[in-house]
Amino acid sequence: MTDLSLSQEQRMLADSVRRYVERGYDAQRREASLAHPQGCLPETWRDFGDFGWLGLPLSEADGGMGGSLADVCLVSEELGRGAVNEPFIACAVLANPVLAQMAPAPVKARWLSALGDGSRRFALSHAPGLTAVADGDGVRVSGQAALVLGGAGADGYLLATDPQADGTAVLVLVEVGVPGLTAEVLSLYDGQRVARLHLDRVPVQESLWRGPGAQLQAGVARVLAQAALAHCAETVGAMQAAYEITLDYLKTRKQFGRALSANQVVQHRLVDLMVEIEEARALTRAAAGVLDDPASAEALRLRYGAAAKACVAHAARLVWKEAVQLHGAIGMTQEYQVGQYVKRLAAATTLFGSEEAHLERLAAVSLGYVAASA
Repeated sequence: MTDLSLSQEQRMLADSVRRYVERGYDAQRREASLAHPQGCLPETWRDFGDFGWLGLPLSEADGGMGGSLADVCLVSEELGRGAVNEPFIACAVLANPVLAQMAPAPVKARWLSALGDGSRRFALSHAPGLTAVADGDGVRVSGQAALVLGGAGADGYLLATDPQADGTAVLVLVEVGVPGLTAEVLSLYDGQRVARLHLDRVPVQESLWRGPGAQLQAGVARVLAQAALAHCAETVGAMQAAYEITLDYLKTRKQFGRALSANQVVQHRLVDLMVEIEEARALTRAAAGVLDDPASAEALRLRYGAAAKACVAHAARLVWKEAVQLHGAIGMTQEYQVGQYVKRLAAATTLFGSEEAHLERLAAVSLGYVAASA
C-alpha cells in the first residue's frame, strides 16, 4: 500500500510555498498577473526560479533539484490553493522536462539554466497538425497549434510534429521572432492566458530529436502524465480554498438569528464536500507514488493516472457548483474571492482531459483494450 504521509522535508516544502503565497500573492497581484500580456508577472516567475521550484522537476544532472513527482504535486497544490496564475505546470512541469529528456546535450547546456532561474520560459505543443518538411540540413514546420498552455509570453515553443511519410517525427524548438511564426494570445474563461500558434514554413536548422513517431509520442506522453497529475494537485488546492472560503461565509452569514452553518442540511453538504476533496487528494498522492516508482508497471501507471484525473474532475465540478449555491448570487461575482476559484475549478474539469475521457481510458486499460505502452 502506498504511504500517503508526508516527510518532514515535504511538509517544509509545502509550508514554504504557502507562506510565499499568503504573504506575497494577494488579490491585487493576482489581477495584475491575469492582466499582464505575457500571461504572468515576470518578477513572480523569477521568484519561482530563485526558490528552486522551476528546477524541482529536473534531475540534478540537468541542473535541477531532482525532486519527485510527489514534491512537484505539493508545490502545485499550494499554488492552486492561492489561485496563482503563473504557468508553473505548463512550463516547469511539462515543457522543461521534455527538453531535458529529449534534447541533445548542447541544447540542454544552452537553455536549462535560464529555464531554471526564470529568466527564460518555454511552452510545449503536442497536439496533432504540425508538419515538418526537409529543407537542406534542417526542416520547415507548418501548421497550427491551438491553446498552448503557458504559451503567452513564452520565449520559445517546443513542437512535436506529426509523423512524416517514412514514419519519423521531429521535436523542434522555435524561438519567438523567427520568420513565419505568429503567436495569438487568448484567455481561458478563468482568465489564464494561452497561445494559438500559426506556423508558415518556419525554418528550423536543427531538430532536438528525430526518430519513430510512436517513440516521440510515448516520450511526450510520459511527461504529460506527470503534468496532468500535478494539475490534479493544483485543482485539489483550489478546491480546498473554495471550501474554506465557503465555510467561513456560512459561519458569518445569518438567517433567522443564527449562522447558516448551523443548519443540518448545510452541514451535511459541507461534509460531503470535505470527503470529496480528501478522496481526490489521497488518490492524487497515491498516483504520484506509483508514477515515482520505477518498478511500477506501465498499465498500473495508466490506471492510477486516469483514475486520479477522473476523480479530481468530478470533485472539482461538485465543489464549484456547491460553492456557488451555498453563497448565492455573490458567489458568481468577479469581486468576491470565491469567484476566481469557481472559474478556476470549472476550467480544471476539462484541462488535460475531461472526467468522461479519463473514465473511458481507465476502463480500457483495466479491461486490456489499451496496450501498456500506450
